[in-house]
Amino acid sequence: MIAFAYAIPVVACLLLYFALDFRGEWWIFLCVLGGGEGFVGLLHFLFMRRYMSAREYLGSMVDSVHYEAPWTELRVRYETRTDSKGRSYTVRRVDRIYHPEQYYFFTTIGSRYDTDSDFFSRVVVTWQLPRRNDSWSGGHIQGGIRFGHHYTMDDFTPQERENPENWIAVTERHSYKNKIQCSNSIFKFEKISPDKARELGLCDYPRIAEYDAPAILSDDFTVTPDVDLMFRRFNARYASEMEMRLFILLFRADRGIGIAEMQRAYWQGGNKNEFVVCIGLEDDGSVRWARTFSWADEQTVEVETDQWLMHNPTLDWKDFHDILRLKIQSWKRKEFKDFDYINVTLPQRYFVWTLMLSIVENGILLYFLAIY
Repeated sequence: MIAFAYAIPVVACLLLYFALDFRGEWWIFLCVLGGGEGFVGLLHFLFMRRYMSAREYLGSMVDSVHYEAPWTELRVRYETRTDSKGRSYTVRRVDRIYHPEQYYFFTTIGSRYDTDSDFFSRVVVTWQLPRRNDSWSGGHIQGGIRFGHHYTMDDFTPQERENPENWIAVTERHSYKNKIQCSNSIFKFEKISPDKARELGLCDYPRIAEYDAPAILSDDFTVTPDVDLMFRRFNARYASEMEMRLFILLFRADRGIGIAEMQRAYWQGGNKNEFVVCIGLEDDGSVRWARTFSWADEQTVEVETDQWLMHNPTLDWKDFHDILRLKIQSWKRKEFKDFDYINVTLPQRYFVWTLMLSIVENGILLYFLAIY
């Protein structure tokens, strides 16, 4: 169907010449044709990019927190005026622009987030580090100077930096190209709707709240806050080093290991960096079954994780944390550029939009050319 959209500019040129009897310069026809084809090509590219776009979770830690005091910016502008004799002259004006106090932080992967005084204070109290004072000077600042201060993990000793108590976990979403989710290749999973997923009791991806998201997900079980925090920090520190995002999904054991395959299908195999551990638990918290999946080419770590869980049915979260920390050192995420060979076809709705917008764009051009 996209061929019809690319044919619209050709039809527009024919209509311009024969139906509207336009006899302008040849380059006008070339502009109509080239502009129309370029417009369709741009729409095709943007719709394809949107269709193949997926979002993965990235883990990191707060690396530094910053405060900037309120200040007033002096912005110079010049106005041209005319006196009573008609002579022009220039007047210098200075606008005073007030900037309120500002709190923000940087993460260990270089992202910046604006925040508030509560989060700033929480980090400062957690770190207990000396304050570093900041100042900025310039002619654009009222008074010539403004002030601020910050705290940074660079001031930790090596031992303090490796203390999990000093890790403030951060989760952010990152877009990447995922051809699997929108293709009919052999890697495509069964499509499970959100309504069907709720009926089956499958897990949705978590929301990011207060700059972070949990690693342990379940509608059947809850974990204590210290266990939740331990695995949040795991994603922030250890998993992020391996370009991994760990998710631990807890299900009632009597739902069977097949629920793990349904979860995998619902998430379409997961994002490229995900390491998903599905665990079937009895009411007493013991492990009956385990199924781990990811897109990694080598599934050794996934198999070893399942084996460890089955050999340690009395699940100790600290032991599981420590064994994962060791095992993921040999894990390597899948490079999704390996799937670039897969052909992706846009859904019909995108073709319809491209066709309609191309008709409108060429119709507007013909209208103005017919008038002028």
